[in-house]
Amino acid sequence: MATTDIYNISGGLKGRRAVAFIGGAVDDGVQIDELASDRVTANDTKGTITAWINVPDTTGTYCIIGFGDANAVDYIYLAVVAGKIQAKCARAGPNVAWDVITTNIVLKPHLWYHIALVQDAVKPKIYVDGVEYSLAKGTLTETDVTEPTFWFDTCSGIDGAHIGAADSIAGDAALTLEFKGAISDVKYWNVDLTDAQVYDDYQGINNTTSLISHYDFDGDYLDSVTANNNDGTAVGDIILTNNYSEFTSRFRNTLAAAPVVADKVLFTSDNGTGYAIVIKAA
Repeated sequence: MATTDIYNISGGLKGRRAVAFIGGAVDDGVQIDELASDRVTANDTKGTITAWINVPDTTGTYCIIGFGDANAVDYIYLAVVAGKIQAKCARAGPNVAWDVITTNIVLKPHLWYHIALVQDAVKPKIYVDGVEYSLAKGTLTETDVTEPTFWFDTCSGIDGAHIGAADSIAGDAALTLEFKGAISDVKYWNVDLTDAQVYDDYQGINNTTSLISHYDFDGDYLDSVTANNNDGTAVGDIILTNNYSEFTSRFRNTLAAAPVVADKVLFTSDNGTGYAIVIKAA
């Protein structure tokens, strides 16, 4: 931000309770190792992951949730890649079991989207806002699909997991592909949800049948399915927020791209839209 610069920022104020990531910083995430080890112990052959995400751009690769092995290349992850949704699994690396990415959708920056990954023990499916993108329907690109049935039963070395980062994809206990933006309402079921059930979750209809873990970020990183005790732990520069909105995303992204110091910041709102003017660097 140079002297005399003026930034006008506007966006919807209706948001979601979320964990916000400061900006794709190294080793940021919510550690959920217990969920990873429990799914391997349970020998899951099927499962469903859902989450709400808000990204500030469509240029990077940002992992929504990642499971991995600290000592070998065994991993499963779900990510945003240049605005598209990718899911990838490897077993006894460098062998990739499946690597799929949506072909006909690009997310818009600063907006909330509901993302789901369903493994039905046949092949992976991805949903965006309740709509299915699958290999069978030709709406996923197959970068590599040699073992489409692989899940936690076959990726038996997985021992760690993070929300907001890929975990140990090189078998070295490192976090990579750190998220940028915000993530809300992360859930894992040990069954393959139907199309209708995924759509219901997108619509906010709560389904607790076979729900193993739910991270709602309601003031903490705990698993609200308390019986399973798969609580999360904050790692790095992340914060909890009660209302991460389009306006929040636009405002944060604008200031992240320029010095935060300014002579004046003016805020106002009207009919559910927030407005800010950032005036002149100090």
